[in-house]
Amino acid sequence: MRIFDSHAHYDDGRFEAEFEGGYHEAIELSLRAGVCGIVNAGSSLRTTLSSVRLAEEYSFVYATAGIHPNDSQYVSLRELDSQLRQIEALAAHDKVKAIGEIGLDYHYDDTDKERQFYAFGAQLEIAARTGLPVVIHSRDAFADTLDFIFSNPGIKGVLHSYSGSAEDVPRIAKAGWYFSFSGPVTYKNAVRPKLAAAAVPADRILAETDAPYLPPVPHRGEINCSAFLPHTLASIGEARGISTEEAAEITLRNAIEFYRIDPNTLYNA
Repeated sequence: MRIFDSHAHYDDGRFEAEFEGGYHEAIELSLRAGVCGIVNAGSSLRTTLSSVRLAEEYSFVYATAGIHPNDSQYVSLRELDSQLRQIEALAAHDKVKAIGEIGLDYHYDDTDKERQFYAFGAQLEIAARTGLPVVIHSRDAFADTLDFIFSNPGIKGVLHSYSGSAEDVPRIAKAGWYFSFSGPVTYKNAVRPKLAAAAVPADRILAETDAPYLPPVPHRGEINCSAFLPHTLASIGEARGISTEEAAEITLRNAIEFYRIDPNTLYNA
């Protein structure tokens, strides 16, 4: 079984703190579990730079370039504009496959919606100029996220760790968008992501870890890594009435298509 992790954060400091061999050890464990490709997602200028370095280190690791909505709030507008220019320059790197993760997050009390709108809109413009797809983070902001999506019909992307309803899937898919599912689809009482995973067209579904976050059952409470992705694939398969192996093959094929990846760069055991 060949597995593609469409969204992870191996540059996160938890890997160095909790694995004796740091992210190298976590990636090695993942390869032994059947992982053949990983997208390491940028969420700030700093993590975009580290994602690019990681992608340069491993042929089967790819990067995204972007500023997370929460990160957009904690710098001056002048500094944000400077960072956005650097993000656009990094988007020209051949291992950068998307602009992201970008979007909206209203979860915290100090949310600055105006600043998040500015950063989101500016990065959608970068995507339009570069021709890259986008990776969307949306937390407690689904309606406004959809407004941005449908207001920019020339841009395509993926809703990372999809948290919307099954009812919303058809119109989003019709607009050319993809849906990625992570650990929550394995949770016993998580009916919403299971129904959504069943509703997504077969050519629009991706699987991810969001490592080191959102570990699947039976690893809740642990640091997540791509080696745990078979549990997520099993739940996706169960929701869709297919085998884990079929879910792995479908999500691998879709990841290659979405991120425009050369299959010859994937890891072969």
